[in-house]
Amino acid sequence: MDISALQPSGRWHGHRFYFGLHYDLHPNPNDTALGTRCSPRELVPSLRLLAPDFVQTDCKGHPGFTSWFSRVPTASVAPGLKQDALRQWRAATKRLGLPLHCHYSGIWDKAAGAKYPHWCAVTADGKRAGAAFGPIRRSRRGERMCPRSPYLERLMIPQLLELVDRYEVDGFWVDGDIWAVEPCYCRRCRAAYGRRPPTTESAPDWPQWWQFTLRSFQQYVTRYCDAVHRHKPGVLVCSNWLQTFANPGPPTVPTDWISGDNAWVWGLDNSRCEARFLATRGKPWDIMLWAFYCSHGMGQPESPWTMKPAQMLMQEAAVLLATGGNVQIYEHPGGLRKVIDLYAQPYPKSRKGIS
Repeated sequence: MDISALQPSGRWHGHRFYFGLHYDLHPNPNDTALGTRCSPRELVPSLRLLAPDFVQTDCKGHPGFTSWFSRVPTASVAPGLKQDALRQWRAATKRLGLPLHCHYSGIWDKAAGAKYPHWCAVTADGKRAGAAFGPIRRSRRGERMCPRSPYLERLMIPQLLELVDRYEVDGFWVDGDIWAVEPCYCRRCRAAYGRRPPTTESAPDWPQWWQFTLRSFQQYVTRYCDAVHRHKPGVLVCSNWLQTFANPGPPTVPTDWISGDNAWVWGLDNSRCEARFLATRGKPWDIMLWAFYCSHGMGQPESPWTMKPAQMLMQEAAVLLATGGNVQIYEHPGGLRKVIDLYAQPYPKSRKGIS
């Protein structure tokens, strides 16, 4: 199938930009010294040593707190933010002539769910949708945003545009997006669906309900892509795992490139599968390789995290580069700050009167 007729071609920074660094942080309420160890004096030598072609750094993770002093009224700034981390990353990457992307958690935003519960997706039993990933299956207080809620226009899009204007960022890698979506039974979604939605997968109209959920998500991504592209053409946007082998439909949503962070274990097998599929998508693409792994599931004490040997990463990267893709290396500062449960901390109570 010729997919070029189905969607506009993607964009990238150029052929020489193929090796990236992804710095993952996910600021949380217990961080106390954010922004104090990322000055250009500290970053520039490290980036020169690593020699990436582009850099992707944290700006808002799944806990929902920003690592910059956001001025958007609905924002949740990390309480332990001492210095503007993003301003320092921007200064360092500008000095080295490197594009800077922001890691931004989309559908999954725990702080927004606590402050504005009416933005949350609603489960079939009427509860706010919470976490359901790995070992963090605890809170049902509301962490997943409804793609039809005011979250997009009241928080996400204003923050993306703020990052473009104040920091001149070159792109966005939106995490916690398609893989965080679940069917939403809020009044907005029920009204848009137009009839009573099914509540079990055995219902005869479950496929139609699932397709409605997918279309709602695609419309949500299209809206933030269009908003960024209108505001500043040339800023690139990607939604993590959208249009990959796990989402194999026609790539009609106007993202600029395709990306996904590979599994922490058996990554080579996933890379071989994704590389062959993504090469057919008609857009620039990369796979993010975790720099560390564990032999079992996340959070299992009998399976500690271990850095991958360089040869292991090189083998994974070779598969991607040989099929025309790019590669990012995912690094996490867990050993550089107090190791805590990022997803089980108390959050502020809801603020009423804001919709």
